[in-house]
Amino acid sequence: MTHNLSKQEKNKIFKQKLQRVHATTGISFSLLMYMALFFGIFAILLPFIQVWEKPSRHFKAADITKIDYSSMIDPVISDPDFPKNNIIITLPGYQHDPVLKISHQFVEPIIFNPNNSQKLENEGDQSQLASFLNTMHYGGPLKSFGYTVFGFMAVAVMFLVIGGLVQVITIKYKDNGKNNQSKFSKWHRKIFTWLFPPFIIITLTGAMMNIGFIGSKPMTYITSKGESSEIWRYVGPVLYPQIAHIERTNESSTMLPISELIKKAQKINPNVDFQKLTLINWKDSSARVKIEGYNPYMPFLNGISNRPSITLSAKDGSLIEDKRVLDKHWSSLVYDSIYFLHLLFGVDTATRLLISLLMLASTFALGFGVLLYLEKKSRKFPKKIPIYNWMGKLSLSVMVGVIPSTGLLFLLQWILPFDLQDRFIWQKGLFFIFWLSTLMWSFYRLESYKAAKEFLLLGAIFFILAPLAHFYGSGFSPESLYKEEMYEILSVDIGLFLFGIILFIISKILPKNREQIEIFWKKRL
Repeated sequence: MTHNLSKQEKNKIFKQKLQRVHATTGISFSLLMYMALFFGIFAILLPFIQVWEKPSRHFKAADITKIDYSSMIDPVISDPDFPKNNIIITLPGYQHDPVLKISHQFVEPIIFNPNNSQKLENEGDQSQLASFLNTMHYGGPLKSFGYTVFGFMAVAVMFLVIGGLVQVITIKYKDNGKNNQSKFSKWHRKIFTWLFPPFIIITLTGAMMNIGFIGSKPMTYITSKGESSEIWRYVGPVLYPQIAHIERTNESSTMLPISELIKKAQKINPNVDFQKLTLINWKDSSARVKIEGYNPYMPFLNGISNRPSITLSAKDGSLIEDKRVLDKHWSSLVYDSIYFLHLLFGVDTATRLLISLLMLASTFALGFGVLLYLEKKSRKFPKKIPIYNWMGKLSLSVMVGVIPSTGLLFLLQWILPFDLQDRFIWQKGLFFIFWLSTLMWSFYRLESYKAAKEFLLLGAIFFILAPLAHFYGSGFSPESLYKEEMYEILSVDIGLFLFGIILFIISKILPKNREQIEIFWKKRL
């Protein structure tokens, strides 16, 4: 009976239960967790990928104070079918996108090359590589079901991280073991211990976003006492208030050049990186321009729903309203803080790369955890008996097979013709078919380590070929991309090529079977 056990024995049983619960929960959610981390790395780099993937974006971003806006805006608003009020101008450089975009909530956006005022054809539905990688990060392809599953997975991950930290504190693990199990355990614990603060923050905010999206309707229905289940009916006016209606005078007037209005706004609030304009009653004597952006000196508090802005008279440039970061309602500040921690909105390139490396390290830690579980299971059988472990084969396909599948996705971006009907469906379909084929190959190969080496080698080939296909398909060489200062695009090519080289090296140095891996650890760790 447990009440007769000593304190030491009870403590030992508690630790054993803690380890079992951690292992069971971890292996149950490991594959979903890995998918969220793997595709999350590409989601962090989304601004660069979405420029790289589209031929229409292959030019240098212009200085927003030196653009001839009228040559692009006037032909658009002269179209009788285009709305004449609250026209939104997205400036070059927003989310690293070099185009100037003219849009309205009721019409499709029109894009221009601001360097020469040339109207461009937007690839639209034909090119959605970055968007697709982002949706895979949170289960988007499965819609509400995917949001629900990935949301609960994020909650489980928080439980695992906290439980794992408790184990590290309470259990005295030995790090000098020489077998596979000891090495896998060591690096699983160490990496997650080092990365605990950023990892728990990103996981917590991700859980709040997914679970919040799922639970918003029932919670809104309850709090509104059955009036409505649409949350935006209540929070929309607070987070995204509508622009007050300004009566037109119907008196035509000459507008100051938008470039001059932007310069005036920069003098009023030099701390803001201006990104969007809203033209109100344009060409009328009552016309005004709302110029909004992001204040990088006050991160966490702005950039999503809270956007500092300057409203000027378009006729003479006089100041009408100056809205600063802290002028917004406190709920908007909280909302932006939560989303900023996960979406990394407005952060610089160095920060994005740093977070990407941290998430990459987390995928390795997760991989070591899965290997630890599988190694414990394999110890129950003689080494010479081939084991058809379905969890091991599934893990191999999901965690390693996804690498060449994603490489194929990047390669297809510049191999498939852009005028191909249903182009993105073909691209996405080939990605999933190839990924599924890695599962079949995983079961076909008796030795999983050999299959892993083959997947990595194939991934290396795809990722190395992807930038070469881009150079050929876009007509730009690395030299021309550098000379024309398209650094974001060139950086993606370099990143893909280097990732391919790293995969090739790993595929060559990894052992071919389980017996050789112990020799591998002794030599390198």
